[in-house]
Amino acid sequence: MAASSEFDVIICGAGSAGSTVAGMLAADEGLRVLLLEAGPDDVDERVSNPDLWVANLGSERDWGYVTEPGAQIEDRRLFYSMGKGLGGGSSINVGVWSRGHQRDWDDFAIDCADPRWGYRSVLDVYRELETWRGKPDPERRGTSGPLHIQPAQPLHPFFAAMLAGAESVGLEHFDSPNGELAERGSGCAARDEIVEDGLRRSPYRALVAPRRGQRNLTVLTDTLVTKVIFERDRAVGVAAVQQGRSVEFRAAREVVLSLGAVQTPKVLMQSGIGPARHLESVGIGVRADVAAVGANLDDHLLVGCVWEAGMAELPAPARAQAVCFWGTDGRADSPKFVMYSGGSAFMSPEAAARYGVPESAFTFLLGMRLRSRGSVRLASANPASAPVIETGYFDEPDDLRDAVEAYRFVEQIAGTEAMRPYRGSRTVSGAVSDVEIAAYIRTAASTFWHQCGTARMGVDAGSVVDPELRVRDVEGLRVADASVLPRVTSGNTMAPCVVIGHRAAALIRG
Repeated sequence: MAASSEFDVIICGAGSAGSTVAGMLAADEGLRVLLLEAGPDDVDERVSNPDLWVANLGSERDWGYVTEPGAQIEDRRLFYSMGKGLGGGSSINVGVWSRGHQRDWDDFAIDCADPRWGYRSVLDVYRELETWRGKPDPERRGTSGPLHIQPAQPLHPFFAAMLAGAESVGLEHFDSPNGELAERGSGCAARDEIVEDGLRRSPYRALVAPRRGQRNLTVLTDTLVTKVIFERDRAVGVAAVQQGRSVEFRAAREVVLSLGAVQTPKVLMQSGIGPARHLESVGIGVRADVAAVGANLDDHLLVGCVWEAGMAELPAPARAQAVCFWGTDGRADSPKFVMYSGGSAFMSPEAAARYGVPESAFTFLLGMRLRSRGSVRLASANPASAPVIETGYFDEPDDLRDAVEAYRFVEQIAGTEAMRPYRGSRTVSGAVSDVEIAAYIRTAASTFWHQCGTARMGVDAGSVVDPELRVRDVEGLRVADASVLPRVTSGNTMAPCVVIGHRAAALIRG
C-alpha cells in the first residue's frame, strides 16, 4: 500500500504508453506521480529474455481475453492476449520497434486538425527517445535517448533468404523499416527491436525503473483499477482492488488511463462514460453519453502461412528478424500488409486440427489491415466480469478477398529461388484455388495483438478524446494508449504507444 493516497497525477496502466507518461512526469521531482498496474512486476527470465516471449502467453502476465464467436471465421472464439504487468505488452511481445509509416501519422494529424501528430513532429519525438545502434541516419534516428533500438542481429540465413525472395518479387530492400522505408509504400528490411546485450529493454525498464528510488514516484503492482472517481464532472481519483481490498487514490491534477484497447474502454464504461443505451442496459448510471467508447476496435488480422521445411537449417522458433510491407489500404503509400516469419508452424488450434502440423515447418506470418471493425462492451456492471469482445473479422467481404490476394503474394515469396533450400514439398493448407485459400484463411485467422481504436482521437462527434487526449464531456481525465489511434498503424503498435505517452506527458506538464 502507498504511504499516501494523494498524488498530483495518477497513471493507470504500466504498458508502453503508461510507462512513458510516468517516467517523463517523474523527471519533475516536484510532481507526485502514481503508476498503477493490475499485473505483477517484470522480474522474470520470461520477460528479460526476449526469446522466451511465448512462455508469457496464457500466464499471469496475460489478460487472456477470449472473443465472442466470429460469424465469418467459422464461429471460432479467439484467444486475445494482451500484456498485464510492468511493461504491459512490451514485456511479453516479440520486441519489434515499428514506428508507423509517414502516411499513418500525417493522416492522424488531419483527423485531429493538429500538426503535432504529423510525421515530422513525431520524428522529433523518436529522435529524442532513441539511441539507435544501426546504420547512422541523423535525419530520422536519435543517438542519445533512453530507449535502446537496434537492428535484429546477427541475421540468420533464413531471414536473409526471405528478404532476398521478397526483393526478387519486387519489394525494395532497405536498411531499416523505420528509416526511408517508413516514408515509402512498400519494401523489406531486417527488423528493429528493443533488445540490448540479449536482454529486453521495455519502455518500463528504460523510463520508469531508473526512477524507482525517487520519492515523488510511486509504482504499485497487483492493483486493478475499476473506475474513475468524479466530483461533479471532474476526475479526482480512481477506485481499485488491491490484495482483495477496495482502495481509492486521489489525483490533485489529472487521471490518465493507459490500460490498453480493451481495459481502457471497459473502465470508462464502468465509470459511466460510454454509449448511454448500453450503460443503462447493464445498470450503470450515465455520466457522459460518448457513443464511440468501445467502438472502432481495430487490429492487424494474422494468418499463419505454413510450409513444410526443406533441408536447410531453420532458425529457432523465437523471434522474427525480417519484415515486409506491401499493398495499399486505399491511401497512397500506406501499406495494407505486413509480414514476419519464423522457424516453426504457427497455426490456430482449429487450423492445426484440420490441416495437421508438420514435424518441421516454417511460417510466413501475414498481417493485414481491415475495413472491418469490432467492439468492446460490458457483460455487466460487475468490474470482475470479462468484457464482451467482437473482432468483426471479415464482416466486410472485401477483406477476405484481399487476404486471398495477399496469400498469393506470400506464395510467390516462398516459391523464390532464395527460399528453395528452406522449402519442403507442400504448403500445409494444400490450397490451390481461391476458394480453398479462403477456407484456410477463415480457419487460420487470429489476432496479431495490435488492438487499438476503442477510444478514438479526433475532432468529430464520433471521437472519444480530443487532440490533447482529453476525454470528451468531463475534466481532468485523459487517455494515453493505443485505444486513441483512429486506425492501426502499418506495423506493431508499441512504438506509436510510446509517442502517445510522450505527448500526454508534455501536455500534462504544459
